Amino acid sequence: MTSPTVDLDLKDATATGAPVRRRMVPIAGVSAPDDLATGDLAVLERGSIGRRTLTRLADELAARGAAGLVVSEALLKGCSDEDRADIAGRIPLLVLGNGGASQLLGEDVTVASDPDIVLRSILQGRMVTGPLPPHLESGTPMRAIALLAHPDDGGQLPLAKLEEIVAAEALLRDPRSHATTIEEIVVALTGDYDFSEDDGIAAALAHRSKTALLIGNITVGVGRPYAGIGGLRRTYREAVWAARAAEALEHGNRVVTFRELGIYGMLEPFVADPSTADTEDVERLLDYDRTNHTALLPTLEAYFEAGASGDAAQSLFVHRNTVSYRLRAVKRVTGLDVRDPDARLLLEVQIRLARIRGLLPSKSDLPRRSKRGRK
Repeated sequence: MTSPTVDLDLKDATATGAPVRRRMVPIAGVSAPDDLATGDLAVLERGSIGRRTLTRLADELAARGAAGLVVSEALLKGCSDEDRADIAGRIPLLVLGNGGASQLLGEDVTVASDPDIVLRSILQGRMVTGPLPPHLESGTPMRAIALLAHPDDGGQLPLAKLEEIVAAEALLRDPRSHATTIEEIVVALTGDYDFSEDDGIAAALAHRSKTALLIGNITVGVGRPYAGIGGLRRTYREAVWAARAAEALEHGNRVVTFRELGIYGMLEPFVADPSTADTEDVERLLDYDRTNHTALLPTLEAYFEAGASGDAAQSLFVHRNTVSYRLRAVKRVTGLDVRDPDARLLLEVQIRLARIRGLLPSKSDLPRRSKRGRK
């Protein structure tokens, strides 16, 4: 499947005034797709990108003859004026913001709305409305299914082929479904059907993708059903978060619903905005343990899991007085007393955030629920 494209009307102000037809070619990764041709406009659809990566991409696009690079104002938010000028000096920039589009090459730009591009922009939170693919009914509850795959050989993932397989399999089970790719994750939007691990659509998509592409590791996240355009955005975020959290906690390679995440599901907004992900006390304990060759953090986790110092002592093979001493040391290092319910909750949430962020080793502690418990 080739990259989706849309025609762009560029009014030529220097000649006859006739519209110039150009293609807009979406870029989800860090390099240009194979079907990018001379004169095309590249549309960067990543949620974030580093300055160096963006610079390399601009150089590649210029070398391949692209007419310009379309980026969002939010993506360039962290770039200084000098960085913007440097990138714009490599390839013309079209910056999309709340007020509309800037000028490109001195020409007025009128973008013809492409339903698939609009849908991806809505799912990523860059648009709040627009024309959707005709068979996608936003007025009925829809679920998002996110497939996060990794090739066994560590090579490049055939995203276009994976999207094609997912789209075909989803349509067999739901004629209203739609598949697209956002930031190297293939997402299917389907109706609200059964999502048990044995015969649900999510499990079928995972099995079909594995067998067709011989990909050994595919983690599938499933969002809850919602109606409306805002609901599409919400279920997409839940599905992607379920897949990413499952990989961080237990190396993935299974179907995970958002409900299965339990308290980890509530942490998505904190990880989506790293500035709010406060793990200061856990980081203090990590530094203290490394410096002093102690085990305060493992003891704290064992205490939380056991619920009593005696049980924690048994799991750690130490005397219960040792556990009590270490918990007093936790209070000295962090200022938090684990016997205080609020302090305990704060530390437990920080530990989970630290594990999701990779500060702590992955751990298979996602709660497993029976089919009867899934609603």
